[in-house]
Amino acid sequence: MKFTLNKFTRQLFAIAFALITFGATAQQEPLGIFLTWKEDPLTTMVVDWHLESNTPKELLLKEKGAETWQTKTSEVLPFPFSDRSIHRVALSDLKPGTSYSIQFGGQGREYYFNTMPADISKASIRIAIGGDSMHDQAFMEKTNTQVAKYDPHFAVIGGDLAYANGDPKNLIRWYAWFDAVKNTLIREDGRIIPVVVGIGNHEVQGGSFAKHEDFAFDDASRAKIAPFYYGLFAFPNQPGYGVLDFGKYFSFFLLDSDHSNPVDGVQTEWFKRELAIRDDVTQIITMHHVPAYPSVRDFNGTTQSRVREHWLPLIEKAGVKLVFENHDHAYKRTYPIKNNEVSQDGVVYIGDGSWGTSPREIHDPETTWYLDAAQSVRAFTLVTLQGSSFNIISVDEDGNVIDSYPTNPLLK
Repeated sequence: MKFTLNKFTRQLFAIAFALITFGATAQQEPLGIFLTWKEDPLTTMVVDWHLESNTPKELLLKEKGAETWQTKTSEVLPFPFSDRSIHRVALSDLKPGTSYSIQFGGQGREYYFNTMPADISKASIRIAIGGDSMHDQAFMEKTNTQVAKYDPHFAVIGGDLAYANGDPKNLIRWYAWFDAVKNTLIREDGRIIPVVVGIGNHEVQGGSFAKHEDFAFDDASRAKIAPFYYGLFAFPNQPGYGVLDFGKYFSFFLLDSDHSNPVDGVQTEWFKRELAIRDDVTQIITMHHVPAYPSVRDFNGTTQSRVREHWLPLIEKAGVKLVFENHDHAYKRTYPIKNNEVSQDGVVYIGDGSWGTSPREIHDPETTWYLDAAQSVRAFTLVTLQGSSFNIISVDEDGNVIDSYPTNPLLK
């Protein structure tokens, strides 16, 4: 007996197949997309995307404009306290200064990223830097939108990211944070802006390891008190501080100011060693969360004083010219400072963590010896590096340039 389907049954099968196909396709569009680095940004990239599936997925990769795709398979990592999973592919052996197209799951939108250039002696690079990113998702997205207009090579957010306090009950704040990144740090042409993140007090339960009597100064203890920070990001991950080397022309240090590691001791010794072996690097910038020269808080606060005591002599000795600080929810730029005095060959400290926060009242620059500029405003700073020269402009959430340094910058 020959079995045939009537017209109505065939239509039902077609509809069911279409729904299944649509559901499978819909799952390929990531819930979150986040690019960063663990190693040299000239030749590597870490691609994270978030799905509800914990089955390894494919990432397609090719040089932008090429015909042939390479297929990479994701490592699957848990998204802490969530039914989502992090799919991660660590790409290496890429070409410097090259655009690469990527596609998640072999279908859907085609995105792309750029590796960092091999040399900045003739062409500059742009870095959007700030901290304290999300009191409110709308605040963060408004600043992100201004960041994207400047088309930076990458962005850095120095702690106090989602204000989730390491608490599983605040999981939804991390969803909102990654939504903000996806909504506003992917440009209209599909270029994904990589983001490097540091640690702040609001990544940690209780704000500091010092609040935990059972803290053992090891990986397990850090992951316990800051589960999202250590679970979500490839860099710096354990032990919570690190350095990214961009070939030989630039090194960027991220430090942990008494959050999941003490300022002094092991971290300071590491910092001293790592600075010493980079005396041939053209430019070095460092970032930490709690400011040595605060625009809002007490100058003589405990961590502020510890940062000045343990890190600043090393920074000054290494010839660093720019240090980024956060935490205070305002904008500031200091005079060049050396040996805790204004000095033309000193270090300029810029911050103070107002990317997506409610601004606080600042110290009066007229009566605060180290403040050259300060405002109660949401803002980020765009750093331009070329050769051994730099300049900065700081931009508020409405796109106004509120500060620049040097006054007559070497680069335009």
